[in-house]
Amino acid sequence: SDKLEETNKKNIEKLARNLRETVKIDLTNFFSKHNKAVDQTIDVVNKTLDYVDKNIEALKYHLETRIEEFDNNTMANLKDLESNIASMMLMMNETFMLNLANINSQSSKERNDILSWSHERAHLHEDILKSRITVCAQDYGHYGAGTVTYNSKS
Repeated sequence: SDKLEETNKKNIEKLARNLRETVKIDLTNFFSKHNKAVDQTIDVVNKTLDYVDKNIEALKYHLETRIEEFDNNTMANLKDLESNIASMMLMMNETFMLNLANINSQSSKERNDILSWSHERAHLHEDILKSRITVCAQDYGHYGAGTVTYNSKS
């Protein structure tokens, strides 16, 4: 058992030396490379975040500028539209009033013409009814006495 113990001790020392000389170096290299990769990853992530932040700021500035331009353009267009509508309404009102005046004048003239025509027509009938009609006729069977009947027997 002493021999076995000694063999186990030698094996453990050999294994410990092997761990110190190879595995420790490998683990140290692995951790060093791992830490380097982590540092590089952190650097890439930080650069990516900086890039995204700059682009978001640029996009924000661009959007704000474009929205302000659209807003200013829309407001200018609305003012122009309001002015144009007011001008057109004024012109339409003037045209409407002119048309109404023309219709009123023309209908008044035509109404007066109709009244004048009907007045003239009524007076014509009155004049006919007021006038005396005299007829000249010859009756060969009438010899001057009595009323002429126009159907005397001759």
